[in-house]
Amino acid sequence: MQTRQQKDSLRALEDVQAIRDSNEDDLKKTYARAVYRFPFLVRQNGLQQTLGFYEGKAKDSSSSGTEGDVSHGNAEEEFLKHIAQVLGIERSDLISTISGADVEKYMYLSRRCLEVALWYRRFTASVLGVDITGNPTEEQVTAEGGKE
Repeated sequence: MQTRQQKDSLRALEDVQAIRDSNEDDLKKTYARAVYRFPFLVRQNGLQQTLGFYEGKAKDSSSSGTEGDVSHGNAEEEFLKHIAQVLGIERSDLISTISGADVEKYMYLSRRCLEVALWYRRFTASVLGVDITGNPTEEQVTAEGGKE
């Protein structure tokens, strides 16, 4: 039997590893920025506004991008999918579920999102090796420098 924290961390690790395995540097950078900003935006603006902001970013990109285009919006969409999966909500229902929640459920979902976002932040730094600015972390630079 696993705790909820163990399940959350495993899920986050698998999701971040999938981003890493995409071998798309732009996706890694924009995904890292989305992950790093998420807790700050939730605390500052609330969960619903933050998800709406990310939803807008995802839609902006999907309407202007081409198939296979890796852009900022795709990273936002990937992160929204990851959050929805961990919360056990269909991605298409994420915004409406949050919007329709009563105060207690909204507070619960906000806390859960912040808990989950912490795992994504940790694994983004360690697995992707990208910092908040989208640049390689110091450890990543050292590791890459050591290979030459």
